[in-house]
Amino acid sequence: MDYQMEELLPIVSELAWKFSGCESTSISYEKAQSLMEGVVYCLEEYHHSSQNIPARSAITVKEKYEIGARLVSEKAADVRNIFNALVPQFEDFGVICLHDTVRKGIPQFLKWYDVKFCPQDTLLTLDYPLLFDLTPLKGVDAVHKYICAVCIEQKFLNQFDKNYILQILEKYDCSYVNMIENICGIVLLNTVGHLAIQKPFIEIGFDEDDYRRLSDIFSQKSAYDIEQLIKHIIKTMVSQFYENDASMSEYLDCSAKNASVRIHTAVQYAHLDKIFLI
Repeated sequence: MDYQMEELLPIVSELAWKFSGCESTSISYEKAQSLMEGVVYCLEEYHHSSQNIPARSAITVKEKYEIGARLVSEKAADVRNIFNALVPQFEDFGVICLHDTVRKGIPQFLKWYDVKFCPQDTLLTLDYPLLFDLTPLKGVDAVHKYICAVCIEQKFLNQFDKNYILQILEKYDCSYVNMIENICGIVLLNTVGHLAIQKPFIEIGFDEDDYRRLSDIFSQKSAYDIEQLIKHIIKTMVSQFYENDASMSEYLDCSAKNASVRIHTAVQYAHLDKIFLI
């Protein structure tokens, strides 16, 4: 996306006029820069979604901006709808960071997000970490992708008994309520252990024979081979228990590389009990 300054200035000037209460276009340099960033943000939104917009041979920059601004507004509304659907069955498992980010943070975003004058502002730090890096995104794009990921995590975790998850978290970190780590990744790694040796989930706890079998499976594999095995296990699990949900497979796969390194290291030092917990 490459625009000339003279194409953007009229849009920024109009926004400045509206921002000042339709009395003047005189605003601070910082605010003018912020408005310019907002215009560029909306234009990027237009281009990222342009495949879903009817092609026009002579659409102006202002029209592109207006379409982008509308898409931003619609995405903000979608965040609200997703949040309202999520809240009734949302479970934070006592993890304060997850609770505060979703139950306190998202409502604050919805309350204060400025679609017209500052759409590029994420407002939140989104402290609870996901399985992928959200850094490249900002504004409603970041929050929308974030809450969609939280919904996938909730769908994954809701398949398990709550006490089972709490036991995993307790074994992982006795002070888990204060941890700033991804719950889904912790539970998924334990799940990989069960599925790798076809151990029923009702059989809680790995014994010495289980760890020997797990060691036999992983010890002759490189970290890359372990990563591919984890992705295969995820694909099989999602197909069997989650109606082959493609978005879930894609999301859970984001943890495969990190999990493979941890398993590979644990095998070398005979510490699989630190990886596969119960």
